[in-house]
Amino acid sequence: MQQDILPKCGRVVCSISMRDLNVDQIKKLFVLDLIIQTGSLKKAALQAKVSPSAVSQSLSSLERSLGKTLLIRDKGLVSPTQDALAILEVVRPAFDAFDRLRDLNNTPVPKMTWLNFGTYESIAIDILPGLVHSLREKMPSLKLGLRISRTSNLLTMVRKGELCSALISEVDDLSRFYSKEVCVDRLGVFISPHHVLNQLGWKGLEKIGYGSLAPGKDGLPRYYMKYARQLGQIRPFVLSDSFEALRAAAAAGTLAAVLPHRVASRADDLIELTPPRDQKENGRHRLLIVSQINCDPNENDFVAEETARLLARR
Repeated sequence: MQQDILPKCGRVVCSISMRDLNVDQIKKLFVLDLIIQTGSLKKAALQAKVSPSAVSQSLSSLERSLGKTLLIRDKGLVSPTQDALAILEVVRPAFDAFDRLRDLNNTPVPKMTWLNFGTYESIAIDILPGLVHSLREKMPSLKLGLRISRTSNLLTMVRKGELCSALISEVDDLSRFYSKEVCVDRLGVFISPHHVLNQLGWKGLEKIGYGSLAPGKDGLPRYYMKYARQLGQIRPFVLSDSFEALRAAAAAGTLAAVLPHRVASRADDLIELTPPRDQKENGRHRLLIVSQINCDPNENDFVAEETARLLARR
């Protein structure tokens, strides 16, 4: 139901209702509210436990989706537009509801003195700034070690006891580990709007090809191989061991790249190439926190909850 909003700075009619917004937009509006309350993107990032670039990208994405300018920046200062104030008046009850649900689901903070934690590069960029801040805030004396590597290497390090826990992408067999799902992602072929494929469409891949993740010593994950097989005779012409490198190349307009949506979303100017309607495999895969099978489940669950909360804000 649409509402007339009267914010402090003057009368503005809000043409957006809660029914017009999806959950992702409401989360981004929550970040916008933090920016307004703290007066800067950096301070908002600290409270949201994400990187400043993630806050900036969230704001840009929100403004594009709503078709409105929400924030005015001038000489290091930020101020909300009338539209921003009006929309926030509509959605603030949803913020309160999210906070109450989060409080109900909080896992007790375990007594941890040290934590060796690992994850892979492309997801580390999303979570590590916020995770480090959150862990130090809740456990000031915690000694934290961080490792960045591929999923297969991370699992080996967890199994050998070199890591307490790790955030990994889905693998076939986790029977020797204690695991907890934190979110789900999927693959897609992403291009710059300026790439020739934006005019040629999906069929143009046959002539141009794409960039792909390179196989490691254990090959590629099954969900990735199933997705790649749908491309048939179309073969990658660039292989990289880094999703971040592929994302940067795609954003520069030099290639199409197979990327997880969470990686692609960090580049404001990437769009997904629309696949044929008969394509059934979308590369859906889970992200999980894993630890040794005989670990303290409270510690693993706590790290999983903190990670899931940070990823939900992306």
